[in-house]
Amino acid sequence: MENARTLLKNFLRSKTLFYILTILFCIFLAFRCGEYDFDLYARLIVGEHLIETHEFLYKDFLSYTPTHIWYDHEWGASVVFYLFFKYFGALGFTLFQALAFLGTTFFVIKTQQLQKHAYPPSLAFIGIFLAVFAHLNPSLVRCHLFSFFFFSMFLYILEKNDKGQSKNLIWIIPPVIILWNNIHGGVVSGMGLVFMYMVGAILSRKPWVKYFLVLLISTPLLAINPYGCEYLNFLLSANTKNRKYITEWWSVFVQRHALYYYPTFSILIFTITLNIVNTIKARKIDLTKLIVLIVTSALGIIHVKLLPIAVITIASLCYNDIIKLLGKTSRRYLEKAVYLIIFLVILFMLPYTYPGTVRFNPDKFPIYETEFIRLNNIRGNILTSFGFGSYVSYKLYPNNLIFMDGRYEEVYYDEEFNKLLDYELCNDSWKDVYLLYPTEILMPEKNISVYETLKTSDEWDLVYEGPVCGVFLKKENNKRSYKMPVQDIQYYQETAFNHNGKFGKQIGK
Repeated sequence: MENARTLLKNFLRSKTLFYILTILFCIFLAFRCGEYDFDLYARLIVGEHLIETHEFLYKDFLSYTPTHIWYDHEWGASVVFYLFFKYFGALGFTLFQALAFLGTTFFVIKTQQLQKHAYPPSLAFIGIFLAVFAHLNPSLVRCHLFSFFFFSMFLYILEKNDKGQSKNLIWIIPPVIILWNNIHGGVVSGMGLVFMYMVGAILSRKPWVKYFLVLLISTPLLAINPYGCEYLNFLLSANTKNRKYITEWWSVFVQRHALYYYPTFSILIFTITLNIVNTIKARKIDLTKLIVLIVTSALGIIHVKLLPIAVITIASLCYNDIIKLLGKTSRRYLEKAVYLIIFLVILFMLPYTYPGTVRFNPDKFPIYETEFIRLNNIRGNILTSFGFGSYVSYKLYPNNLIFMDGRYEEVYYDEEFNKLLDYELCNDSWKDVYLLYPTEILMPEKNISVYETLKTSDEWDLVYEGPVCGVFLKKENNKRSYKMPVQDIQYYQETAFNHNGKFGKQIGK
């Protein structure tokens, strides 16, 4: 009995339990993530096309507007998403999310342990990090999860090199750059991180040549992609593009973001202040650490999409600064409390998460409106918001082509995007969007200006009004009765990923 008690006590104090609970918490948070991202369907289209045809896409076949060469910087992510879906169904998306959370957390912990006199791994700290990280990534399977994972890996490698604990690990970066570059355009954040460490080394009068050589080798490796050297121009333009109409590229201070993102912003400011205070007390400054903290935090404040990078940086580099604020006794009791809380949360909440269920929100996607078009075999070009474009393509291609979707700079010109905005806002030239391009179906969101204008139009008839959008047809084409879509949400969950046929046949090009 005494031996069993001792074994249990040792297990409760062991790293094994720490990692088991960390893994379970990652899975739990993935299960608790909300509905799918708008662009998931575009990723599945690309992934299915590549897996089934073994051909890269260079031309758009989903839209009826003028497009340039398709620079798909997320094609690798598309393949991964599609394979997870193909072999695991809807559960595959949740599994990927859990793995992304876990992989990022693994490198955060590894980087924490590189700090001088590092405290033992703290479940309380990691629990808070994961909760914030999941809060900033509420949608399932977005491509930038790959970039957050690779960023945490690079931070570990560079920090290990900076501490003089590895001579050769840094040379892993160039081949990983090739992989990252073919999965997501966020590879520039990895290159930027190497550059920051180089600047920090130069200012601190430390060896910096390795960083320079890594950048020198990695830069031409960016040309190893399906599009060759031309892709580099796209990557530069895409990462410097002004996306003032896309909310995730807005700053923390925009009123729309204040409540959701301001707590994370407060954490950034507190941590940077704490780091500066500790630096003054120690009378020794770690320039590299300070540069990385300030730059990543500034980027996260300017663009909320980049906040997770700042959170990863803080969790990795400022662990000691934060954890030592608590006394030894307080840390011990806090750890015990967190172990119990996480265990109870997982135990009691996991049965209610339904990981294999399709995460479908009928108030987010035009599921009824799209079903109405499919059910009545209404063919032709559809004009809807670019956010809904990939879903509409996935469900209705090849019978219907779209005006635009979330691929934005990958495929489309700014001119068409601006015409779409004029249309939605009912600006002076709002009709140009369907007068200059052959459009048979309008499907505007009900909460935008043009919806009410179209309801009183002499050119268009509202043939179906759904929860999210209205479906308008030209009056001369509206001479029939229509079937109404079923209202049973279970039907839409069961058919969420059904589509008409193979993707890839070019129509109207």
